[in-house]
Amino acid sequence: MKKIHQEPISIENQVKNLIDLGLLVKDKTYAKKILGRISYYRLIKAYSVTLKKDGRYISGISFEDIVSLYKFDRELRQLIFEIIEHIEVSLRAVITNYFSLKYGNFGYKDLSNVGKYKNRYKEALNDLERETKRNRRSPFIKNFKDNYEGGEIPLYAVIEVASFGTLSKMYKNMKNEDKSKIAKVFHTDYHY
Repeated sequence: MKKIHQEPISIENQVKNLIDLGLLVKDKTYAKKILGRISYYRLIKAYSVTLKKDGRYISGISFEDIVSLYKFDRELRQLIFEIIEHIEVSLRAVITNYFSLKYGNFGYKDLSNVGKYKNRYKEALNDLERETKRNRRSPFIKNFKDNYEGGEIPLYAVIEVASFGTLSKMYKNMKNEDKSKIAKVFHTDYHY
């Protein structure tokens, strides 16, 4: 049997509910302030699974502990996203530099320049085309559409509007020797 949605409750009653479930709340004013800025569902539900036993909070767990977990999680996510951004920017540059020098500015469109899974690479190109249309006002795209004959967009520009997923698909479906050389720039091996 499915559950029925609970009716909304005030922040004050949210704090009372937490106390009734065995959570220590050292400073109710602080708890209300936090729940006014971070939703109950986001803050409490995300961490309750590991902090409860038989529907009640494990003895000694406090509201402040949950807030600390939330802050740690947020800071860790920010750090990871920052690192991922650096990796993504580097990957775009390395793929562009390598692939363009080897196959030319528009070689990414030529299926003879990719690995054996041409249909999968074609899917990545279709994704790239959709992303290019969606980002047509982006300076990366607009400049070539407006100022260059044919409006064709070279890899070094189009790759800047590609999603990380599309970028990953493009890399995955390159020739193994190309993937290997790109991987070496990152001091890793490409295994195939």
